[in-house]
Amino acid sequence: MKQILIKAILIVSIGIISIIPSLSLAVKCQSKNCSEEMRSASSAIESLNTALLSVMKKSKELGFEGRYQQLLPVITQEFDLPFIARYTLSSSWKNLNHEQREQFIKTFQELSITDYASHFSDYSGQRFSIEEESPLLRGGMRVQSKLIDSSGSSVIFNYTLRKSNNQWRIVNVVADGVSDLAVKRAEYHQLIKAEGFDGLLAKLKEKIARHQN
Repeated sequence: MKQILIKAILIVSIGIISIIPSLSLAVKCQSKNCSEEMRSASSAIESLNTALLSVMKKSKELGFEGRYQQLLPVITQEFDLPFIARYTLSSSWKNLNHEQREQFIKTFQELSITDYASHFSDYSGQRFSIEEESPLLRGGMRVQSKLIDSSGSSVIFNYTLRKSNNQWRIVNVVADGVSDLAVKRAEYHQLIKAEGFDGLLAKLKEKIARHQN
């Protein structure tokens, strides 16, 4: 199963190049408007970083539910979660009825916030920095951020953003070379193929419950 999933992730990563600007080549910024757009895209990442650092610092005081509630408005604002949810299901999306699509988007959103609330749950002197911004060939933006701990070690996050309703929103996160979008798309493809939509939804709800307990 692990080998099948790894193979699927590689195939999905190649597919993302042709559909989403997340893995497209960066281009040079040659206008004032382009520079302004890069700053606008970076502000979305700065907003996310500020929120994450805040819940990390108050982790014990807030508890899981407090972290979840504090992150909810920021993550739903800065991420294009409906777009990401649709993309993770690939061709299976068109086979869902309206109610199933709404169920999936709602569950996917809850899982996304749950993941952040559970993983960013401790503070020991970490800090975030914005390292690099670049426009992408197909119209998106890439912003590189770094989480640095007190020992100096770091994790690099490459965020891909697309403009939706005149706002730059995150559509993919690559952490130390691993694409969150590719991982989820490969995993969900295998689950929906083996267990159907109801099976996939049940698995996601199980993940949410594990993080909450």
